[in-house]
Amino acid sequence: MAALMRHSVTAPVAAPSAATGLAGAFQPPPSKSLTQRGLVAASLAGAGSCVLRPLDADDTRLLFAALVRAGHDLVWQEGSIAVRGVVPPAPGDVLMGNNGTGARFMLAQLAATEGNWRLDGVARLRERPVAGLVAALRRLGAEIAPETPGDDRLPLHIRGRGLVGGDAVLDSRESSQYLSALLLLGARLERGLAVRLPSPPLSRPYVALTSDVLAAFGATVVEAEDGRAFSVLPRGLRPASFTVEPDWSAAAFPLAGVACVGGRVTGLGLDPASHQGDARVAALLAAAGCTVERVADGVRVTGPASCSLEADLRDAPDLFPALAVVVARHGGRLTGLAGLRTKESDRLAVMLDRLAALGFVVHGGEDSFAAPGGLPTRPAPAVALDPAGDHRIAMALAVAGLVASGVRIADPTCVAKSWPEFWASWRAIVS
Repeated sequence: MAALMRHSVTAPVAAPSAATGLAGAFQPPPSKSLTQRGLVAASLAGAGSCVLRPLDADDTRLLFAALVRAGHDLVWQEGSIAVRGVVPPAPGDVLMGNNGTGARFMLAQLAATEGNWRLDGVARLRERPVAGLVAALRRLGAEIAPETPGDDRLPLHIRGRGLVGGDAVLDSRESSQYLSALLLLGARLERGLAVRLPSPPLSRPYVALTSDVLAAFGATVVEAEDGRAFSVLPRGLRPASFTVEPDWSAAAFPLAGVACVGGRVTGLGLDPASHQGDARVAALLAAAGCTVERVADGVRVTGPASCSLEADLRDAPDLFPALAVVVARHGGRLTGLAGLRTKESDRLAVMLDRLAALGFVVHGGEDSFAAPGGLPTRPAPAVALDPAGDHRIAMALAVAGLVASGVRIADPTCVAKSWPEFWASWRAIVS
């Protein structure tokens, strides 16, 4: 299987500790969520479309390559991705690494792209669920067969053909990405798409981001007031330029570091009014006693936190690894975490294990994480901590290293999935 673009396992890295807190400014990477949605929407809108300031990282490069294979003529230049039109697709294997969002988006797109396709990824991606999306696509007429009979997970064989759209029923309890994948698909179909759900989707702000991106390219998404029905009108896409915002999910790690050990940092370009669900981290840290200010060049956070942190992260699960360290240090409780088990790693279990190994007192339930707060009760282990190949776990361990001196992190380059420059940016603000 093809390797990821930048990530190759390297020697462990020592996480720097912060004797006097964090200081300075950091540039968050462009949003991974918005880049991937913008890349699909721009490709479907056709020649003349452009994604400005895209995230250049493993996940986005994998999706770019998959769309090119599916017949979209794309050019990635420094600071932009231009769409030149369409070319004949090249059916065959489409490999998505551990890019769960990209795999789900491509599953829907390949179902409507002529040819015989095989969608696959690394071992962890093969474990991540797609069955709800497969079932909805089959109801729309898609031909999808698992390589392992009866197990609708990757690898999947897809016989792509013209789909017309219509009505779909979707069980999105496993991931809101299923709904986003269908909305992106529906925008290209002759009859559009109306999707009914038994309950409102998880991580609803990510669905709102999909609607925002489609709107930027001329498509209209209508959502029922109860969040259980969505529709996208047919063939409304038109060429446009879309600029990607800085990523609040990535920015959460430096901001959580300030909450843990104090200091003052500015996240350049961050907008508190962003529709990214993880922009909520600013309000959560303010509630925990940090000072959060909108300044001319972004958002400034001054710490440390002065009280415990309580939050339901059902709609912002990517904040968990960073905020888990804040809770371990200052106490509190995080809930709404059931979906973490099917992320790039089992994030709830991995963070519980790694923080306990560092000497923090932490507790976990089926969908919760809690701690009384305090400093580590023993020295960091001599062995490097394994982030389980998960970019957000590696970054969270860097935050933990501010408090627990001597932390070493194995496989540090896994951050290339979403923030290739993380370690350089991190060391620049650790004083």
